[in-house]
Amino acid sequence: PDRFDLSYIDQNNEKQRPIMIHRAIFGSLERFFGILTENYAGAFPVWIAPVQVRLLPVTDTVDDYIQRVANDMRAKGIRVEVKSGERMKKLVRNAEKEKIPIMCIIGKEEAENETLAVRTYKSGDIGTFSLTDVISKVVEATEEKSEHASFWIHHHLFKINKTGIVFNVFITITIIIIIIYSLQYSFWFLFH
Repeated sequence: PDRFDLSYIDQNNEKQRPIMIHRAIFGSLERFFGILTENYAGAFPVWIAPVQVRLLPVTDTVDDYIQRVANDMRAKGIRVEVKSGERMKKLVRNAEKEKIPIMCIIGKEEAENETLAVRTYKSGDIGTFSLTDVISKVVEATEEKSEHASFWIHHHLFKINKTGIVFNVFITITIIIIIIYSLQYSFWFLFH
């Protein structure tokens, strides 16, 4: 009211300053989660995602292995869920729409070799890894509160470097253009 110089006329025909009552609908914790959700656009990093890993069986014959994998992950504190009963493309698409950070596709070959075909929300298919590797990397990412588990970062190192190079070239060209424009403007100003 003071900043906007607000006033009203009371019953005695005198100017009065109104009183403003501030009410926060959300508390600070709710605001924090709102900001966090907005910042990540729902694609939370591994450590804070409600579901960290989704296991997707290719066939019902791997159910025993899937349950063992899920139990091993839960024993290490990983938030994991198993989804099945639909075509694989739909299962993967649904997991990506739900922004699940890590999807593990498990077929007969993975069950026999005790591996997991890992796919991430951010990077897509990144390869096949042993169960112990996946568990250790997810646990490590959770404990370190990192954006990604480390073994899929090196998989896309070239992409990151290439993007960094393109960005650096863009910045350099932009600076050169600004310098040239500044020089042209200063010469124009001197001679006109």
